[in-house]
Amino acid sequence: MHISIVYILVFISSYVVGSIPFSWIITKLKTGEDLRKIGSGNVGGRNVYRATKSRNWALFAGFLDVCRSVTAVALIYYLSNILYFQNYPEYNVPLTSFFPDTVLGFSLAIAGLGAILGHNWSIYLLPGHGGRGITVVLASMLYANPIMIAFWIVLWPIVITFVGYSSITYIVTTALVGVIALFFPVVMPWAPYNLAIAIILFSISIVMISRQKDNIRKIRTGEAKKMNIWKAVFGKKKMSDEILK
Repeated sequence: MHISIVYILVFISSYVVGSIPFSWIITKLKTGEDLRKIGSGNVGGRNVYRATKSRNWALFAGFLDVCRSVTAVALIYYLSNILYFQNYPEYNVPLTSFFPDTVLGFSLAIAGLGAILGHNWSIYLLPGHGGRGITVVLASMLYANPIMIAFWIVLWPIVITFVGYSSITYIVTTALVGVIALFFPVVMPWAPYNLAIAIILFSISIVMISRQKDNIRKIRTGEAKKMNIWKAVFGKKKMSDEILK
């Protein structure tokens, strides 16, 4: 089997798995309503909170979405490695010393891309309904290089302090961590899949931008609410309420 066929199968598999709309399912089971017709119409944890008025259900939906995204990225990549790449040693040879495992890493990047598109444009909720990609960000970093999550967690409150709007903050933070991933081999040359992580994170940032038309309109018209995490940190507001704005 040619490597291009493997990449196509990886993409299709990760897309199908990444499309499973747990947030929509939970809302349907809990309230009987269609999450796409509530609040922002986004099929994600924040909108589950708007639909169910329950932080616990919103967090549970987010947890399931992360688990689904980890499966779509990690399991599909792992199977492609076991079933194909390990049987063809020539594909395990690094293309460069700066980006080891490049050819193999592309399988991970393609799995991540499939999961992103499935999360945002679920095959089960066509046309064009899904989340915005945060769970895929966490899932990709959790599997490929958990250290990247620490960078994301550190950068997020810094960016939100200056930007204020959560939707823009997610995009900027994800893109910044993608830049860090590109230069990560300088700090930790043993860390695998740096280029793959960067491709995934840049792709997610682009997809996020394409899904933010309504939020950008709200920011321009003053409808969007700014998040103030420091009020939550110092006990003036609940952190969950600020995050779910």
